[in-house]
Amino acid sequence: MQTAAGPLTEMLSHAAPAPRDAFDVACIYYPGFHPTPFMESWHGFGWDEWDIAARCRPRFPGHRQPLLPAWGKFDESDPACAAREIDAAADAGIDVFVFDWYWYCGVEIWNEALDRGFLAAGNRSRMKFALMWANHTWQNNHPASLTEALPNLLPIRHSVEDLDRVADQWCQRYFARDNYWRIDGRPWCSFFLLSELVNHLGGEAGAGRAVERFRRRIESNGQGNPMLGVFTWSPDEAARATRMGFDVVTTYNIVRGHGQQPAQPLVDYADVMTAHVRQWQTMAEAGLPYWPVVTHGWDVSARCHPYEPWPPVRWNWPWGHIVVNNTPERFGQLVDAARRFVATQAADRPRAMVLNAWNEWTEGSVLLPTADQGDAVLRSLREALDGY
Repeated sequence: MQTAAGPLTEMLSHAAPAPRDAFDVACIYYPGFHPTPFMESWHGFGWDEWDIAARCRPRFPGHRQPLLPAWGKFDESDPACAAREIDAAADAGIDVFVFDWYWYCGVEIWNEALDRGFLAAGNRSRMKFALMWANHTWQNNHPASLTEALPNLLPIRHSVEDLDRVADQWCQRYFARDNYWRIDGRPWCSFFLLSELVNHLGGEAGAGRAVERFRRRIESNGQGNPMLGVFTWSPDEAARATRMGFDVVTTYNIVRGHGQQPAQPLVDYADVMTAHVRQWQTMAEAGLPYWPVVTHGWDVSARCHPYEPWPPVRWNWPWGHIVVNNTPERFGQLVDAARRFVATQAADRPRAMVLNAWNEWTEGSVLLPTADQGDAVLRSLREALDGY
C-alpha cells in the first residue's frame, strides 16, 4: 500500500490509519441519470443528464472529456443496474450510499434511482443507504447558456409544516427499512444548506426550533432520535449548526486548491489534496464531530454550453476551474490520509469518511468505472481501505 505522500504524510504524521472496522465509508450518490417527469417536462421525453455528459467536448489539449461510463449509458432506476452498482461499491469497501434527495414542497425529482432502483435490487442488503436533502434551488444548467442567466426551475422553500411532511415521508418510506444507515441505533439524515433553513425559518433561533421540532416528529413516528447532519464548508457555519442542535457535520466536496488564485483555470489535484487536510483540521476545531470528505475531482464543463470559450469569461458556478491530474493513485493516497485523520477523532463520537462522489459525471467526480480508466479508481479505493 502506497501511503499518503509528501505534505499529507507530514500533516498527519502523528496518526496511524484508523482500523477499517472503526469507521463507516459513505459515498454521495447523485441520482440524475435516469428520466424523471419534471425534468422531461423541461427537456423532452426520455431526457436525463447522460445527454449533457455525452455532449461535453474537450476545452483544452488533454482535457478528460467526455467523461463516460465503462458500462455505457445505463438507467440507475433499473433494479438490475442498481444491483450492479451495489456489487461494485460493496466490493470496493463502500458501506453506505448517501442519496441526494430532492423535495420542493411535495414535488420530488430524481427519486426513482432510490425508490425503483436501489430499494428494489435483489442484493440491496449488501449496502446501507441514507438521505441528504439537497435543499437548494434547482436551476437550468443542462447546459448553461452562453449568454443568459440561469433560470430557476424549482425554488427551495422551507416551513415548519413542510418539515413535518418531510419527517413523515422519511419515516414511512425509508427509516423503517432494514438497510437504512443507523449509527448507535439512530437514523442518520442530513440537510445540504443550513443557510436556507436559517433564511426561511426565522433566523438561527427560529431554524433551531424548527430542527428540534423535526427531530421530535421523527421520534413521534417511532424511529428514535435521529442523528442530524449538515454539509458545510465553513467552521463558523459548523459552530452555528452546533447551536441549532445538529449532531454531526461534514463537507460535500473540496474542489479548490490551497492558495488557489481567483480565475485560475486549471488546478492540480496535488494542491487540492493538501487543501483537504487543512480543511479537515480546521473543521474539526469547530466543535461538532466532523467527517472528512474525500473528493475525487471537479470538472463542471458538461454543465456549460459545449461551445463555451476556454478559459470561461465568467467565474461563477457552473463556470469555473477544472481539477487536473486527479489520478487513481492520488485518490487512494487521499483516502489513506482520511483514514489517518479519522484516527485522530474521539472514539466515543460517530466516525465516518465521506466520498464524493459515486456518479457526479457532470461535475467530474466519479468512482464508477469509466471508459478511459476502467475500474482503476475503485481498485485504488479498495487498496487504501484494505491496507494495514
